[in-house]
Amino acid sequence: MKKILFLIPVMCIMFVGCKGLSYMKRHAGEVRYQAIPDPVATMDDKVVVKFTGAIPQKYFAKNVAVFVQPVFTWDGGSIPLEPMTLKGENVEGDGTMIKYQTGGRFTYTDLIDFKPGMETGRVTLAPVGYKTSFTDAETKFADEIVDKHNGKTFNEVLISDGVNNTSAWVDIRGNIAIAPINYNKKQGVVETADIYFPNGLSKLDWNFEMNRKFDTKNGLEELKQIMLQNGMPKQVTITGWASPEGEETNNVGVSKGRADVAAEQFKRVFEETLNAMAKRAKVKPQDLDYFKYNLQKEVVQTTRAAGEDWVHFVLMVEESNIQDKHNIVNIVETQQNLIKREQMIKNYATVYTQLADEIFPNLRRAQIALYYSEARKNDQDLAKQATINPSKLSFDELMYAAYINYSYPTKLKYYKWATENHSDQWAAWNNAGAVSLYMGDVEEAERYLNVARELNPHNPDVLNNTGLLYMAKKEYPMAKKYFEEAQRQGSVDANANIPILNLKQGNYEDAEKSLKGNTCSFNLAFAQLQNDQATTAIRTLDCCLDQNAEVYYLRAVAYARLGDKANALKNLKESVAQNYEYKKTAQTDVEFRNYWEDQEFKTIVQLYTEE
Repeated sequence: MKKILFLIPVMCIMFVGCKGLSYMKRHAGEVRYQAIPDPVATMDDKVVVKFTGAIPQKYFAKNVAVFVQPVFTWDGGSIPLEPMTLKGENVEGDGTMIKYQTGGRFTYTDLIDFKPGMETGRVTLAPVGYKTSFTDAETKFADEIVDKHNGKTFNEVLISDGVNNTSAWVDIRGNIAIAPINYNKKQGVVETADIYFPNGLSKLDWNFEMNRKFDTKNGLEELKQIMLQNGMPKQVTITGWASPEGEETNNVGVSKGRADVAAEQFKRVFEETLNAMAKRAKVKPQDLDYFKYNLQKEVVQTTRAAGEDWVHFVLMVEESNIQDKHNIVNIVETQQNLIKREQMIKNYATVYTQLADEIFPNLRRAQIALYYSEARKNDQDLAKQATINPSKLSFDELMYAAYINYSYPTKLKYYKWATENHSDQWAAWNNAGAVSLYMGDVEEAERYLNVARELNPHNPDVLNNTGLLYMAKKEYPMAKKYFEEAQRQGSVDANANIPILNLKQGNYEDAEKSLKGNTCSFNLAFAQLQNDQATTAIRTLDCCLDQNAEVYYLRAVAYARLGDKANALKNLKESVAQNYEYKKTAQTDVEFRNYWEDQEFKTIVQLYTEE
């Protein structure tokens, strides 16, 4: 009997110290799991389920395999993920070997398509162990392993509670490339003369710095010489403008006053011209009035107050070297409330100072224009004609009407009409595709851009927009190909779009390096946040030109990561005030999980239907 009792411990040592499958099940809690990150996060509209497992020493039996199949569960259902197998030292076949004496580590990764509502999803795991000499590579589900191999199901483990969807905040619109506009507004204009005014004033001052800079007094004298050389113009237009700052109603009055001043000056110059012509023609005094009447009776003169000159503001900004000029133009085109539009531009102090110094002074003016051939339509007439009967406009006029219009749906309407009636013009197809992309209609954009490439396959604007198209379709190798070709063809817009491609693919470090020159951009702040630089991201967001709901929301996330509750909730409150939908977003956003039970947070995200 003693001999038999002595042999049992020896056999146990030989067979893993008697630690078999039952032992592994009882001590399964000693295995440590860690989601990376915790909770799991999205990337490019997919949930990336990644975690590591740490198995202790003298735990994993040599003749046991463990079937590992995480399950993703949310209110909308559950998805079994791809299984993996861990195996002991004496088990053959596929799988990650874990040694008995030393234990080991393993890493699991899988992807599933993200759907709205998955923000509250959980990743759980209930390993199934079974004794075997060879792993089962055919069976795909845990319950089948239990049935086929008399497996034991270990206690369920929570890998991740919630899904971080912050990656979705990247701004993917990018820089669309609009083909150059060939419309020359000054065709038929022999000469123009501008008179400039100080901010808010309509009093003539020849000593004003802008009038001295452009020698405007001499410009009026040149009008006289033009008329003496070419005779009477067919049309004279006098227009007063104001820079887009201050109260709109006041600016209308200011622009009217400036137009009136210019009209008085032209009246003087015109009278001097008529007298000079009469003298040159040796007109008798008694015939002077009749002579003047005959000269000027065919001249059509119009005077108008144009108010705030947003059209020329956009054109001058686009042609300037002002940083973030695309953001400024975007504000003008998307924000219809003029008071809020001006305030949004003012929020970015550095840019606003540059606008005040370089752009605004050029807009505080009145212009006198002489037309000797058929006068070009003004911007208002073009816009009206494009809306009522675009067939009356030439291709260049229609493209210009689309270019100066602030509304993207209206732009698309004009470009679409151009493709239908000028189908051989690549620029119409390109611009229609670019605007469709900006509005999120990928299918229409592809249709337009395919034709644009057929008509002009090496054009940098077309190549850039095609890169944006493939990025929207998540065909990233093709997007990169077209962006790089657009760069080789001289596209500046492609330089700004490649970092977005990196952001979508999770290459945050490369994206941040590429975006360094865009010091106050939303995407730079996003890259910094994803690179664990929350404080730097906040500084970048603070100087963003457009302080919109998205900027406030991302800043709230950054403060939440820093544990600054006061500023996190302050910014979240402003974000949901601008966009009601973000109330719903915040309710399930794991970035705010520490505040979900906080009364102030609950008040901020409370839906109207609950109030």
